[in-house]
Amino acid sequence: MKICVCLDKKNGMMFFGKRQSQDAVQRERFLSLVGSNKLWMSAYSAKLFGDLPNIVVDENYNANAGSDDYCFVEDQPFDISKCSTIVIYKWNRQYQADKSFTVNLKAEGFKKISTQDFTGSSHDKITEEIYERA
Repeated sequence: MKICVCLDKKNGMMFFGKRQSQDAVQRERFLSLVGSNKLWMSAYSAKLFGDLPNIVVDENYNANAGSDDYCFVEDQPFDISKCSTIVIYKWNRQYQADKSFTVNLKAEGFKKISTQDFTGSSHDKITEEIYERA
């Protein structure tokens, strides 16, 4: 499976059960990566993406997603051992966080294959990093 996470400067993901930020350009960019593949997510995350035909809303997406499927990770736990690709979007700001992305990508066997900065709708700079398991 392939996962996507959105992080602040210190790898924060959420604060008091709410996403720290959101960006329409980031979502469009991510959806272009997903293409026609299935995109799994929680009901909480689905509110961001609207009614797209390839979205699967399932609170247990980590267990049910296939190897070529994408998962948008925000509020649900995930198992990094099943991941072949990780797409990280980093906001150029730091927010308060009580849930963070704590995976040591190098120790888990991931290698960065690309990085690109772009201007979002709510952030002057968003960095997209794509990692694949070596």
